Amino acid sequence: MDEVTPGGSGKGLRISLGVIAGLLVGFFCYVPAVILWQHFFEVPRPRVYPHGSFTSFGPDPPPAGYWVSWAGPAVLVVVFGLVTVPWRAARQFAVPFVLAFMPIAALAAWFVIGMDLFFTPD
Repeated sequence: MDEVTPGGSGKGLRISLGVIAGLLVGFFCYVPAVILWQHFFEVPRPRVYPHGSFTSFGPDPPPAGYWVSWAGPAVLVVVFGLVTVPWRAARQFAVPFVLAFMPIAALAAWFVIGMDLFFTPD
């Protein structure tokens, strides 16, 4: 323990809770938040693209609102995390929260977008 941080300050606890909460929210809450966003704002569903079209959507790309619906909730989480930067205790929770949330949310988005755009049940 160094001289600046008194014992029992809770810094480690806030960081740990931020990481755990970010992982849980990214995994369990991000996709439902996107689905609610798409429903509330009536985002049109993209069509399913044929096998092998991963590099080009052709003349009919997914609507811009579809991509915004995936970016919107993630941007809100980052903004709320940045708002807490001036307050030390909040920053010790929010920065690890955002840093844990973003990769998990990106993986969930990658999976669900891939299923939305390229999965055709046989």
